[in-house]
Amino acid sequence: MSTTKQIEYTKTSSVPVSAATCFNWHAAKGAFARLNPPFAPVQILEEPEELKAGAEVLIRVPTPLPFFGIKWRLTHPEYVEGEYFRDTQVKGPFKSWEHTHNFKDLDENTSEMKDVLKFALPLGILGRIFGAPIVKKQLSALFNYRHTILNLDMETLKDNNEPLHILMSGSSGLIGSALIPYFTTQGHKVTRLLRSEGEKSEGIEYWDYENRTTTINSNQKFDVVIHLGGVNLAGGRWTNKRKNQMLKSRTDSTSFLSEIITSLKTAPKVFLCASAVGIYGTTNSEPREEDSAVGDLYSSMIVDEWEKASNRVSEAGIRVVNLRFGMVLSPLGGALKKFVFPAKMGAGGKLGNGKNLISWISMEDVLGVVTHSIRNENVSGPINVVANDMYSNKGLIKTICKVLSRPCLFPVPALVLIIMFGKQMAKETIFVSTSVSNKKLIDSGYEFKFPELEGALRHMLGKV
Repeated sequence: MSTTKQIEYTKTSSVPVSAATCFNWHAAKGAFARLNPPFAPVQILEEPEELKAGAEVLIRVPTPLPFFGIKWRLTHPEYVEGEYFRDTQVKGPFKSWEHTHNFKDLDENTSEMKDVLKFALPLGILGRIFGAPIVKKQLSALFNYRHTILNLDMETLKDNNEPLHILMSGSSGLIGSALIPYFTTQGHKVTRLLRSEGEKSEGIEYWDYENRTTTINSNQKFDVVIHLGGVNLAGGRWTNKRKNQMLKSRTDSTSFLSEIITSLKTAPKVFLCASAVGIYGTTNSEPREEDSAVGDLYSSMIVDEWEKASNRVSEAGIRVVNLRFGMVLSPLGGALKKFVFPAKMGAGGKLGNGKNLISWISMEDVLGVVTHSIRNENVSGPINVVANDMYSNKGLIKTICKVLSRPCLFPVPALVLIIMFGKQMAKETIFVSTSVSNKKLIDSGYEFKFPELEGALRHMLGKV
């Protein structure tokens, strides 16, 4: 142990499960990724297959400079199952670093999880005087986030008695990347359905929906199938070629996956297929419900055809849930990532006149609704996955700036956006107004983790 004077930071929470359950969650594959904060995500370069004494992890820590990061190698020198494990720095940014994860039962239904960090900074007394306050502030944001995630997941885990085998397409996208560590830490097995060619291996299957080939055979068993495929509508200008890709990537993939599902000798319990509130087109202030008419936009037609492509599964007697996502908020991608960067630079502002309404959902509630839809057999058909309140784009961006403590003074004129993205794309993705009701979701018994925008943003941006 280094004799350098160390700085200590501690974070303690009580969780609604036993110490053994909490420990096992931390030891599960994907726990590090699940606790990785979206406001300062680290890149996992090397990860052990299991948590044990002597195991090492190599990560890349972000820095204020774009495209640069600091490599940090950590090892687990001590590991006592059900009680504690310790990380120490092998090589990295600190002079020394020790992080002990402690687990202790409080009663038969509750335990205490305590993170104890002891570290020393380079540059001696200068590091302690000038660096320690910055590091402690960062640690406070990080561990507030981690302990919030821990408690949310323990609430889910305490009612989870059935490990599931889940087949998932689109697993590398924004939602899929969040779902995989969430599911694996809950004790489920995830098989990724990939388009890239490669050898069949544990946890990976392949498919080519354009040529209708797959490595899946009819004898395989999946409890749940989740389809998250589709070319990003906001990923490029809407040429005729791209518009056809946006449609076909959704309808053809869903149609072929439906064929795969109905060919299985053992049917899955449920098929969850991504969809979007864009099916309603541009709306007025009256919230649309699931039986509202399809809008008259091109994107509305895409979503309508997308949902129809799953009919084969429901006609076979398998429960289908079409998850009509609102704007999914995560600083790792999508619209929020594009809004946060200029806001951090003090250049946030409304888009166009700022009046169009946005129905949104936090990533944590996306995970929650997916779990709810799997467990609740009464949830079927289309369901609007949106939070309780709607915001104008001006109100949304203003709230982001408020959370980041930045001004909101630089509107982007509509003409500029039309020139950048094209008239149709701008109209259907940036200026579209979507007023959507979540009544069906609420009536099914779902309870939101982040029902209000400011609280959701503070959590995911580390500004609690």
